Amino acid sequence: MTIWPIKKLMKERTERFKNKVIQMIEWKDSYRLGIDIIDEQHKKLFDIAEDAETIMVMPEHVDRFDEIITILNELRDYVKYHFEQEEKLLLEIQYNKFFDHKVAHNDFIEHINAFNIDEIDEHQTEKCLELVRILIDWLIEHVLEKDKQWAKVYKEKKNM
Repeated sequence: MTIWPIKKLMKERTERFKNKVIQMIEWKDSYRLGIDIIDEQHKKLFDIAEDAETIMVMPEHVDRFDEIITILNELRDYVKYHFEQEEKLLLEIQYNKFFDHKVAHNDFIEHINAFNIDEIDEHQTEKCLELVRILIDWLIEHVLEKDKQWAKVYKEKKNM
């Protein structure tokens, strides 16, 4: 069976990305904000990302549809809960970038809700990879950067 060069290249790129993902998803204590309830919730988001990564690296011939849907549903439910908790803290300290933060939360939820069940069923590897990429981008950009900004303000106002 001949593998066309573009298909071979895509497979190699996917493998390289999978290897990088394994190193990036793991929770580290350096990610802590110093706000215990939020740190525990962020750990849970990293756990969900790890679960998605585990599904992504399963052999391509294995049907992963149910697992992908389970992860998506868990992620939807958990981010809704987490964002509500986080936004309460932001309002409590009257965080001046609250609206921007809430918009970012809503955008992430829309991104997750945009996954199409039929597309997931037809393109499991690609959709799982897309989900992992979205999660990694979110964890790096939002949790590890933007949340650190408001956490600093929170700790100053709460004398932590």
